[in-house]
Amino acid sequence: MSYDPNQSQQYEQQQYGQQQPNAQQPYEQQQYGQQPGYAQQPPPNGQQPGYAQQPPPYGQQPGYAQQPYGQQQGYGQVYAQGQQQYAGVGVRFLAILIDSIIIGVIGGLLSFIFRNAPGLGGSIVGILAIVYYIVMEATQGATLGKMALGLRVVKMDGSPISWTESVIRNLLRIIDALFVYLVGAIFVWTSPLKQRLGDRAANTVVIRKSS
Repeated sequence: MSYDPNQSQQYEQQQYGQQQPNAQQPYEQQQYGQQPGYAQQPPPNGQQPGYAQQPPPYGQQPGYAQQPYGQQQGYGQVYAQGQQQYAGVGVRFLAILIDSIIIGVIGGLLSFIFRNAPGLGGSIVGILAIVYYIVMEATQGATLGKMALGLRVVKMDGSPISWTESVIRNLLRIIDALFVYLVGAIFVWTSPLKQRLGDRAANTVVIRKSS
């Protein structure tokens, strides 16, 4: 009895139900990793057949748009209050002392000019002091005394103040300056942002300028 290899091959195909791959079968049906006898599963969207899906970039979650570093959804970019160093009573008092000396020198000259009308001279000196604070802080963000000590008046979000904030905070300086600025000092001591009455009304703070 002779051995027939064709009969042995047919027997194995009937026994296991496996189809031999055809040498003329299209190339895409003979891809790497495809098991004979099973239906080919369609690849996911955007994935090349026969290759593993590439993982997403580091730190990026699949299905979500990657947002820029430090930007929070639903919040605007505001000045971080935790980075501001608020000026206390001591350094602000020194700034007022420097400004008072400057105003006193100018007031002395005006008083000499209006020596025949002391009441008028005193009124002019008072108005000059208020105008000095308003103009300097509205245009420069600080008076000469604050500049000398590295202080600056800004809004709550850290942006420069306007004429409106400067007028409000400096008109209320009349109340803060009562009892040699004792009223203003009490407001600063009781405020977490070290705001005197004028600052609270104008929504401003006095900070140390960053180096």
